[in-house]
Amino acid sequence: MSVDLSRIYSRPPKSQFAWRFASLLAIVYSFSILGCGSNEPKEISAATSGYMPSKEQETKSSVATSRPAVEKPESSTGSGNQTTLPIAPAVPSFEPGKLDPKIASQLYMTLKLGDLNGSKPLMEFIDTSTRAFRELLADARNTKKQLPKDILLDRGMILSRMKLEAAQRLEKLASNEDEKAASSLGIIEAYSQMAGFGDVAALDSLRETVSKEIENSDPRVAQQALSITLGLLVSDYDSGSAKLDELVSFANSVLASGSELTGANLNAMIQVVEVLSKHSEEEAALTLAKKTEEAFRDHRELQFALSAWELHASHLKETNELGGLLQSDSKADLDPLRARELCNALMMKIASPWTAFFLVQIAIKIEYSGRPLIAKELIEVAESQVKNLKNAEAQEELDRNCKQFMSRIGILNKPLDLSELVDTAGQPVDLSRYKGKVVLVDFWATWCGPCIQEIPNIEGAFASHNKDGFEVISINLDTERPKLDAFLASKKLMWSTYVSSKQEAVGFDTPLAKQIGISAIPFIALIGKDGNVAGIHVRGRNIKSKIVELLAKE
Repeated sequence: MSVDLSRIYSRPPKSQFAWRFASLLAIVYSFSILGCGSNEPKEISAATSGYMPSKEQETKSSVATSRPAVEKPESSTGSGNQTTLPIAPAVPSFEPGKLDPKIASQLYMTLKLGDLNGSKPLMEFIDTSTRAFRELLADARNTKKQLPKDILLDRGMILSRMKLEAAQRLEKLASNEDEKAASSLGIIEAYSQMAGFGDVAALDSLRETVSKEIENSDPRVAQQALSITLGLLVSDYDSGSAKLDELVSFANSVLASGSELTGANLNAMIQVVEVLSKHSEEEAALTLAKKTEEAFRDHRELQFALSAWELHASHLKETNELGGLLQSDSKADLDPLRARELCNALMMKIASPWTAFFLVQIAIKIEYSGRPLIAKELIEVAESQVKNLKNAEAQEELDRNCKQFMSRIGILNKPLDLSELVDTAGQPVDLSRYKGKVVLVDFWATWCGPCIQEIPNIEGAFASHNKDGFEVISINLDTERPKLDAFLASKKLMWSTYVSSKQEAVGFDTPLAKQIGISAIPFIALIGKDGNVAGIHVRGRNIKSKIVELLAKE
């Protein structure tokens, strides 16, 4: 499990599941985080709510879109995951007759088959040729490599032909299931690569080969053949040589094949849904996306399950409307009841744990934009699904996120316990200093860009209203004290800075931060004259207006 939000630094999840989920969801949904700098919008909203999740969970992302592009599982000719013919990439201009010596020494330039024989050597050669082919395509896409187009085409075809010959030699020698599968897959991949470079005869051979291999008793070969066949049907349908019913029927047969579905199958289904949408067959696309998500929901590869979920979710209006809440500034769009309706509708349409995690991630973004009531609606729906999760780690992670959220908003209208804090000289907080005043409590760290960018806003408010009874309590969450000391030596703050009184519990493990569920910073709370928290996530120019409001209260 944004002031235009561009980098995410997250806390280290407590499980491998949590890490993979946080990374994948950040990529798929492209949520972004920047800070509040001088170049950013003055009004703090969901689209301009920069915050920095805890540092250790580092993931990257970009700005969310209303309908994010589906991220396809990695696919390569050697992994059994290729579903359509590889397309020769565009290459940059080059000087004829000149070739970078580094390119000349690459594996794709030097690999030779010769009179190699024997099952094991041939299997190793097939794997090596696959690696060489990948490197060739990677260099062709790399504008700094200046790989000539004729080298790409020439070496691509040579590598493919060598793979084909090695696989055919292996076919004659194969004596066990692995050798037979390697031979069949090698032949399919070789024809696929050559067809991708425009070899018409290879395309015909590919069609003939996969039509036979669909019936192969080895599911590794059969599933690859099914996926390639479906990819060919996608191309045929797109060109008008295959009918809609034919494409949809075969796609359904792939999902119902009985064997464990693969990344190749998923890539093929994504391509089918995309081509159906392209031809305005939205009903068929949505139906197939739904079936794909259901088929992959409990897949042992979490990335496949998540990609299938996103395929379905991206075709639902509820997902788009919920995503829109992140960027909306219109008060008319901020109805909590509408948010709950959308959440329940989405959960009914995709009864998947990924739906619950999606709601949590959306909720956190909305919460940090200063709209905790909207966020609470999403969290409550997600929380209701915890007990339905089959994966214990997923259940623990979802439960932890929901509880942290409830802890954060639970501080509203209550006092904060500052007893386990000390100032930089080791002295406890003098509560009498803040009694009866409006106090801004800022959880921050020196490594957090958005935190540093928020300081001028706090300084402005302090300079204007300190004389009226406004104070600041700065709670630092750095794990390395020297970094804080160096920062304070170069940047003189107008208020006191406090840290954890326990050397073994610093950073995000600072007792107060942990108690109230802080998982991202800056986290700002405003305390009224009565000593109770009156607001959280008050940012930018809203700081001054909220302070004025609280100072006016008796």
